[in-house]
Amino acid sequence: MTQQEFNAKATELIKEMVNAIADKDFPRLAASIPPKLAWAGQMGADKTVENACLGFGKWLEEQLALWEEYNGQKYTVDRFDPQCLNETDALNEKGVSFNTYNPASFGEQLDFWFEMEFQVKNEQISAVFDVNI
Repeated sequence: MTQQEFNAKATELIKEMVNAIADKDFPRLAASIPPKLAWAGQMGADKTVENACLGFGKWLEEQLALWEEYNGQKYTVDRFDPQCLNETDALNEKGVSFNTYNPASFGEQLDFWFEMEFQVKNEQISAVFDVNI
């Protein structure tokens, strides 16, 4: 897989991830880029991909609700915007690459960003994401 092919596939996975989050369809994250398994702890449940997706969704909805209460305005995560995507790192010798996405709410950047870790094995891409505040 060339770097260009990897970048195109990684961007498509990020787009699917961000749109699932924007649609509040958190289980759908499992089919694109799921959150790290540690997010399952938000549900007080076993560390499975499904629980991590739900745990992340719970955290995000609570976080946005707190900001809404504090600032008196509505918050959401906008659908994918290529301008919010940073350049993907080149694959290293272990087939690993990183990228970040700065989500927005109604066009205004939020106070956190998504950090994605990609791994390529046998021409297959897998990835997980975490949140940095």
